[in-house]
Amino acid sequence: MVLMKGFIIHPTYEIRGNIVFVKLYGRLENGESFLCLKEYRPYFFIREKDRSAIENLDYEKTEFVNFSKEKVVKVYTNIPSDVKSLRREFERNEIECYEADIRFAYRFLFDRDIYAVIDIEGEYTNGGRVNRVYKNPEIVPSGGDITLKVLSMDIEVDEETEEVVCVSFYNGKEYKSLIIKKEIEKSTCCSNEKELLLELKKYIIKEDPDIIIGWNVIDFDFKYLEKRFSKHKISFDMGRSERGTRLRTERSFIRASRVNLDGRMVLDGMYLVRDFAVKLEDYKLDTAAFEVLGERKIEIEKDIHKIFEQNPEKLLEYNKKDAELVYNILKEKKLIEFTKKLAGITGLQLDRVKGSIASFDSLYLRKARKRGVVCPSVAGGERKHVIGGLVREPLYGIYDYVLLFDFRSLYPSIMVTMNIDPMTFTEEKTKIKAPNDVYFKDEKAILPEIILELMEKRKKVKHIYEEQYAIKIIMNSFFGVLGNQNCRFYNSKIANAITAFGRSFLNLTTKKVEERGYKVIYGDTDSIFVVSNARNYEEAEKIGKEIEKNINEFYDSYVTENYGTKNYLILEFEKLYEKFYLPKHRHLEKGAKKRYAGLIGENVDIVGLEYVRRDWTDLAKEFQYNLLKKVFLSEDYETYIKEVAKDLKSGNLDSLLVYKKGVRKNLESYTKTTPPHVKAARKLENFKDRVIKYVMTKKGPEPIENLDKVKIDYDHYIEKQLKPIADSLLIFFDTSFDEIVTEKKQVSLEDFL
Repeated sequence: MVLMKGFIIHPTYEIRGNIVFVKLYGRLENGESFLCLKEYRPYFFIREKDRSAIENLDYEKTEFVNFSKEKVVKVYTNIPSDVKSLRREFERNEIECYEADIRFAYRFLFDRDIYAVIDIEGEYTNGGRVNRVYKNPEIVPSGGDITLKVLSMDIEVDEETEEVVCVSFYNGKEYKSLIIKKEIEKSTCCSNEKELLLELKKYIIKEDPDIIIGWNVIDFDFKYLEKRFSKHKISFDMGRSERGTRLRTERSFIRASRVNLDGRMVLDGMYLVRDFAVKLEDYKLDTAAFEVLGERKIEIEKDIHKIFEQNPEKLLEYNKKDAELVYNILKEKKLIEFTKKLAGITGLQLDRVKGSIASFDSLYLRKARKRGVVCPSVAGGERKHVIGGLVREPLYGIYDYVLLFDFRSLYPSIMVTMNIDPMTFTEEKTKIKAPNDVYFKDEKAILPEIILELMEKRKKVKHIYEEQYAIKIIMNSFFGVLGNQNCRFYNSKIANAITAFGRSFLNLTTKKVEERGYKVIYGDTDSIFVVSNARNYEEAEKIGKEIEKNINEFYDSYVTENYGTKNYLILEFEKLYEKFYLPKHRHLEKGAKKRYAGLIGENVDIVGLEYVRRDWTDLAKEFQYNLLKKVFLSEDYETYIKEVAKDLKSGNLDSLLVYKKGVRKNLESYTKTTPPHVKAARKLENFKDRVIKYVMTKKGPEPIENLDKVKIDYDHYIEKQLKPIADSLLIFFDTSFDEIVTEKKQVSLEDFL
């Protein structure tokens, strides 16, 4: 028997007779697909003292204990669904059940500490849709990289006939295109839609991809295909078994829909780009393609019926290009590789790696098992408020040589330093006391161990950005999980203890820096901004390094003396701004939080200002960036302001005047108030997009599709875009936008006295 390495694509299960089999689908290192079938029994735990309640059930004594150190017994059931019903019955009788909500296939993976890659040893047979089927092989955790087969798919629908008229696939090397009723070179002509759907299914099964990708591929392509397969009474089974494909769609853009396709994963390029790659004005394929690849979609008429009838060659070219763009975007951003890295770290399947609760569960439950500890089942309940990080009052103004310091991974570092863990949380007083009067025991804990291992792993993969970023995402999600009632370890006191420590350390750091004679002008959660008092760049840099060294030495001794633990808090000298701007709140006599800009070399670093906000025009963004740069470099900003205002009025900047705003509800849902972007969207006959683009005219907002029929209101852009941005800076120079543009100084009473 040959030992073979494999990557798990899809863990699931099947009941055959009275036996439950865990099914692990995946891809082998030799390029073949596989299915491992392993007999496995469902189970959960209850306390040994409650054993009398299970006399008629199959159970086993264990050495495992719960968080209270009480012994537990393992209760077996016949099929996975029995666990849920038994738990319900036991809890009605006030018998607590442990780990009674873990997905059956994942229970198997957790028990064997399997993540994404395994070594398989055993006999196999051919499985029809799978190259190799192993029955009860030896499976052990492994590592390494295995190439997965990725297939990009895109369909086109005739709105009049409602038929899928063509579909294209792209695998990185070649295309496969199907089209109905049209003979086109390098494509397969199908006599009708039913034949096309059968050919589509046949091709996917033959090509045998591990991952199917597309743009909005679940909510549009798969959802529509499901409907058309049903109409033609074709079995919608395109996986590695004959079990039907099932969709779980989400209405919200926040959560991605899922497809349950046996043995394969369907990943939506739109969500991968949004969640892990780049921030875009909108998440249309054309926008992403231009941003990532510098390419555009092929332009065609929106009327698919018309173009299909008149120019099917163009439609097919458009269809193929869409499939290719999605593939190349994900390749360029290494998003499939990144998703594989997350799967390898968390042990979750590829379409679940973004789930922070699932990731936490997967990592924690494995560690608990090795410690002989069982964990509670999810209890739910009412979510209690968790106070966030400290945001200090900004001291508005323009400064020279400002130092930015960040605590590296602040919340994970606090959890390790203060031994914060669901297991160590206690009502008894200990030396580790959080500022919110919560205590933690100084004993070996699970969560700090997980974080330390991830930190160590992150150090080792400094040269691999995808893995570094993956580890960062996972570690930073742990705090939020503990404050979420859907987590089995939900405890708002623990979550509040973490943020309370964070606020305390930010205040303490500020105090220590100011004791050294430096002014802290702003602080936010894990960062402080310090005026260095330096005369030049070199001196400021030296001061930054000295402060970093001094603060870290302070925490090493402070933590040991006050809490008796080892310090993992590390303050890093992150950036040096030669010029720095903290704006004043527009309507109050104080600084505006989470908004600043600074000069680094020749570039302006901007956070929270209009430049980085989607709902401001390109005119505002360009104007703000250039104005800041001129102010920072002591250049003639007055002439620049006048020129921009003049060019705007002359119509030379019309291309920069478009507003872009997301429409989050149906247009009919806006009843009490009607925002400008909704008014613009309602002027279009068939608005279906998530984002409306419009300009302001004398008659109000107008979609850009009607631009040739309207006259732009330039005064609006002067008053609402240029003037507020300019005045927020000019206040520090005792002048204003109006004074510069009109060249008239406003006269006040004091001028006469």
